[in-house]
Amino acid sequence: MALKVGDTAPDFELPQSQGKGPAIKLSDFKGKKNVLLCFYPFDFSSVCSEQLPAYQAQKDKFAKADCEVLGISVDSPFSHAAWAEKFGIEFPLLSDFFSGKKTIQSYGLLHDRGMSNRAVVLVDKQGKIVHMEVTPSPPEKPDDGKLFAALAMLG
Repeated sequence: MALKVGDTAPDFELPQSQGKGPAIKLSDFKGKKNVLLCFYPFDFSSVCSEQLPAYQAQKDKFAKADCEVLGISVDSPFSHAAWAEKFGIEFPLLSDFFSGKKTIQSYGLLHDRGMSNRAVVLVDKQGKIVHMEVTPSPPEKPDDGKLFAALAMLG
């Protein structure tokens, strides 16, 4: 199922990096915060190791727009913990490993190789998708200019 701007973002509940706290549900943010869902293929891959630390470095822009950043991949909570520590990522990294990739599938982002496609999905406080970009292969980072323009409209 291909999602688009204006659709309600599918809810999910996924575990965080090992030792970071309880599972996170998207619906917990409804009415409270905007949310950037950053779907990515794998921890420790080259493009992911540029993209997500760059979002960490821009944390003030996300805070100004009252936006929580959540990274989502098929990696385990153990891998997430090691990767977050290595790259200084403080926002939650969620694992779709144990659920059989149900969240990634519900967003229409399952790659034919069993990983997540790279995508950014900006969800407003009402739970609606206000910006979505799926990056084509070969691996490219999403257009941060478009993402931050959409984010500015929420802040």
